[in-house]
Amino acid sequence: MTRRGWEAARPYVLVPLVLGALLLLVGRRSGWLGLLAAGGMLAFFRDPGREVDYRPEVLYAAADGLVREVDEVSDPAMPGGRATRISTFLSLHNVHVNRSPVGGTVRGIEEIGGGYYPALFRRSEENRRNRIVISGGRGPVVVIQKAGLIARRISTWVEEGEPVKPGGKLGLIHLGSRTDVLFPAGTAEPLVRPGDKVRAGLTPLARYGDSQ
Repeated sequence: MTRRGWEAARPYVLVPLVLGALLLLVGRRSGWLGLLAAGGMLAFFRDPGREVDYRPEVLYAAADGLVREVDEVSDPAMPGGRATRISTFLSLHNVHVNRSPVGGTVRGIEEIGGGYYPALFRRSEENRRNRIVISGGRGPVVVIQKAGLIARRISTWVEEGEPVKPGGKLGLIHLGSRTDVLFPAGTAEPLVRPGDKVRAGLTPLARYGDSQ
């Protein structure tokens, strides 16, 4: 586990760990449940290293999980105001570290308030979220981290003006979430469809056209 992963995991791990240890000290076998819960939380906040030969014409997955939607939406950061959106649902067993789909520079980070609906529900689009705008070599790319029902927290690990590499770490969503990747409509062909499993920084999401 990395230092930033541990900083996010610490409050979730220490409480069941200490409680479980105290119960075991007084002879309560139920303390093992606390230790198991602490181990589960450590596994949830894992942050594995990943290496791939990145191609500049490809946008890569920003999250591990299941593709839920590939559609077109309006977005003010896009030329013409229209974007292709690829949404990924992250279940509890997925790695929850988000990664940059492209190389570029972080041009804006916005925290947007909202609800905390389960990520599988359509109303989760209105959840509290962080919006990260990246200026890539072939146009803007937006990554939206959406908080889930349980922990309701997002850790963002980049700052405005910071350069990012393809597959570079952007942050982490705590305990259940959804991540959207948006790029200008018509500039790249989606390579995934709903129901596909993807891995952050490894799975190609879309490929830019030759004119880009």
